[in-house]
Amino acid sequence: MKTSSLAIGQLFKYTAIIMCINLACNNGTKNFHMESFVVDTHNDILLRSMLGRDILTDLPESHSDLIKFKKGGMDLQVFSIWVSPYLFAKDESFEEANNMIDELEAQCLRVPDQWSIPMNYQDIIYNEQHNILSCMIGVEGGHAIENDLSKLNTLFERGMRYLGITWNNSTDWATSAKDETERGDSLAFKGLTDFGKEVIRRCNDLGVMVDVSHSGEKTFWDIIDVTEKPIIASHSSVYEICPHFRNLKDEQLLAIKENGGVVFVNFYPTYLDSTFEEKAEIIRDSFQLQLDSLASVFNPDGNEYWYAENQLLNPSLQIISPPMDIIIDHISYIVNLIGVDHVGLGADWDGVGILPIGMENVTKLPSLTNQLLQNGYSKKDVQKILGGNFKRVFKEVSK
Repeated sequence: MKTSSLAIGQLFKYTAIIMCINLACNNGTKNFHMESFVVDTHNDILLRSMLGRDILTDLPESHSDLIKFKKGGMDLQVFSIWVSPYLFAKDESFEEANNMIDELEAQCLRVPDQWSIPMNYQDIIYNEQHNILSCMIGVEGGHAIENDLSKLNTLFERGMRYLGITWNNSTDWATSAKDETERGDSLAFKGLTDFGKEVIRRCNDLGVMVDVSHSGEKTFWDIIDVTEKPIIASHSSVYEICPHFRNLKDEQLLAIKENGGVVFVNFYPTYLDSTFEEKAEIIRDSFQLQLDSLASVFNPDGNEYWYAENQLLNPSLQIISPPMDIIIDHISYIVNLIGVDHVGLGADWDGVGILPIGMENVTKLPSLTNQLLQNGYSKKDVQKILGGNFKRVFKEVSK
């Protein structure tokens, strides 16, 4: 009995030691994450702000807000300026883009010691040193410039530092991945027109990063031929793992390496897990009556409807969502193919309805850092993925 009691005591002792070591390791990882420069290149939280939600408070329904950014250790967030082509006419896109920039400026003015719009690389460094979130502006969709280079110039002057050449809708000068995939030969043209090539050159001259997420393959290759500076994919994942038109094929990834650009991995399960969408569609079908009721209250093309739809469906969709490890799978695929210098994070916070289990909002980012370290990545390489690669590409483009 004495020996058994001693053995049990030793077991408790060793268990306690292991728990303490694990706790210390977790704390150490969190400290490492919080001390690192952390960047995400795509966030649609401004759409909530435009509807009157206070994004400087802790919003229970959102992936991100001022409080969550702090808890997640975020140092630079690119706020997406996205004008819905369903709600606004073509000649209203530029005005609405400016309205959204007005809204971001207003939020920054409320907390000038915490949020600031960076205009150059030096601003990013200053904000990092003063614990200020760099609220960078990225315009999603070239329709915002309304076929006018002077409007591109104006958006740059207001702080736009990347331009997504298309959203799902094509412009008069560039075709989208969605249109090239679904409309194919019925399109009047594919890729960039001569004006589209002028847009790329003007972005190069201004120091605006060219974003190929949502761009069609022909558009992508035309951009590669025209650009003289590194490009980015602000929120795209790997086609070889999940064959969706929004993802990048191996040839495109290799071209981005050759170009010196960076792919920022999207966290949306539809772009991560090839089995997710089929399961999600079954769930959506089971809620069709409720969705029809929502459509009688809200414009089905509007953000109010989309938010209500998410509130209805997300508890069920979360159950079938893949684990956070799948994000690591996409990161590792890119690293193995083109190197650790060409990958980062572009989660699509508040622009998608559901996220992987364990990565439900911005506050969970330290867990991703922990997973990367557990998967054998060095601290130096993790810091590149978290934000170092973004710093490098932005500095090169903005020269």
